[in-house]
Amino acid sequence: MSSQDEMYDEINTLLGSLASAYGIEGKDAAKAVETGAMTLKLGVDAEGDRYVRAEFQGKMMMVYPGSAKEEMVKQARKPS
Repeated sequence: MSSQDEMYDEINTLLGSLASAYGIEGKDAAKAVETGAMTLKLGVDAEGDRYVRAEFQGKMMMVYPGSAKEEMVKQARKPS
């Protein structure tokens, strides 16, 4: 697998995790990011763990990379 293929896999996994967490379809999550309706920001929490912070329809969540790419959502929690 090329690095570009791996990048697309990771983006698809992230979008799938966000779609699942927000209760929407993957294509709708992608469109929300494309149009700016869903904002994404990179961050590091107080424990030093990296995450992607997503805000959509007044709800915020933090998506953490896990040991398995299929399970990127470690937990949704408010930032400290």
